[in-house]
Amino acid sequence: MNKKLWGLVERWLTIKIGVEIRCCLTFFLMLFFYCVHRLLLGAAEANIWHISEMVMIAYLFGWVQALLHADFDEIDHLGLKEWAVLLLGAGTYTLTAWLFDWFGGNGLATTLFLVYMIGCGLCTVLICRIKRAIDSKLLADDLKEFQQRSGDERGGAI
Repeated sequence: MNKKLWGLVERWLTIKIGVEIRCCLTFFLMLFFYCVHRLLLGAAEANIWHISEMVMIAYLFGWVQALLHADFDEIDHLGLKEWAVLLLGAGTYTLTAWLFDWFGGNGLATTLFLVYMIGCGLCTVLICRIKRAIDSKLLADDLKEFQQRSGDERGGAI
């Protein structure tokens, strides 16, 4: 495989992995809220159709985010575009919940789901920002240690 084609494959895989991670996280967040709602109603089972809808909408919106270059794991601040994507995502998930009757027509549960998904989006941004800061610090520490080792080796060879 030539270098240019391999570069495209690597880029696609990077995007695909990011979408998969966001899909899994979003699906888990929706499923958690849905299951807590079901438990509060006294039901210990979940509708498999609702679960399938959650996976599909999480996957679909994950690709929308990727195509809009609005990956929450890569932003440094919440500008207008980031807020728009966050609210569009929470709104899309809530609209899907309402259309497919995840909460049995319960307006309060649906509204709380919207607030919950906005909060989850904000937490995701914060967590990713903290992780990037930690990764940057570790990378800088590794570079400093490498430079010191390289300097020691050169200094001893003279």
